[in-house]
Amino acid sequence: MITAVTGSTGFIGQNLVRRLLEAGEKLRLLLRRPGLPEGLTGRPLETVLVDFSDRLSLEDALQSCQRVYHLAAYARSWARDPDIFYRANVEALKNLLSACLRAGVNRVVQVSSCVVSGPSRDQPVTESQGRSNPHYFTDYEASKAQAEALIPDFLSQGLEIVIARPTRVYGPGPLTEANSVTRIIKYYLKFRLAPMLDDGQQIGNYVYVDDVVDGLKLLMDRGRSGEAYLLGGENITLAGFYDRLFEVSGRRALKLKIPGSLALKLARLEATKARLFRIPPFITESWVRTFLENWAFSHEKATRELGYQPRDLKEGLRQTCLWLGYSL
Repeated sequence: MITAVTGSTGFIGQNLVRRLLEAGEKLRLLLRRPGLPEGLTGRPLETVLVDFSDRLSLEDALQSCQRVYHLAAYARSWARDPDIFYRANVEALKNLLSACLRAGVNRVVQVSSCVVSGPSRDQPVTESQGRSNPHYFTDYEASKAQAEALIPDFLSQGLEIVIARPTRVYGPGPLTEANSVTRIIKYYLKFRLAPMLDDGQQIGNYVYVDDVVDGLKLLMDRGRSGEAYLLGGENITLAGFYDRLFEVSGRRALKLKIPGSLALKLARLEATKARLFRIPPFITESWVRTFLENWAFSHEKATRELGYQPRDLKEGLRQTCLWLGYSL
């Protein structure tokens, strides 16, 4: 049985490929450009170049594949052309699922995002709740919601699809924008600075990358088709996150409190710079507003139905610090 993986060169994707290889799976990686990262070279992998705007290209690449993990996405905070979020996250999924039907693929795990569920209020958000805030903060968030809206049509045509909604993922992997939490950890350890909005009391949910990978495999093997599963870890304020990092590393850092109003003003200045000089902004207003909200989530459904068991935050931080080269 051949399993296809898109987004295999990304943060979660690289870790997923290694986990699937360890499990003895035969893999075909669907790549948008040639070349593999160093950690995947020399592995028993089949690679195929695809164009996600070309359904025939995808259909050819999926021949003889029974299962697909779809992780490819545009997951950045800004784009010169905002339409790229729709093309990469919505149209690409539609083309992939259409190709899956024609190529005879049985089952797909679509990696979405917890942001589709919206921010939390008094209690952690679950999969059964409707979104409490109808406003989408970012183009990325809106595109992921639009992508999920495509899925019922393909379910009705007989394709099995399970939706994963990871929270804030951290841990070993390329220090790209998708791995921003680990970049924050490295910044804390190196410069002894802990930047936060206001007093850092906004809640986030943090999950170690290996736990997300285990969750994706559980979804493929046992998840109910048509269902979404939050793959999260621990809910904690950003200030509390830094406190845990201090407990693990023994390295105290200065908590740099940035007023939310000041961050919004800086983001507007960055937007002007980006518009005039076509330089990616350091921060964006939409992401500042995102991080001024609470994003607490419950992974109880995945635990109850699939046996998903993420490690606690302190253990994940310990492993991340060691991977970054800091002795504890």
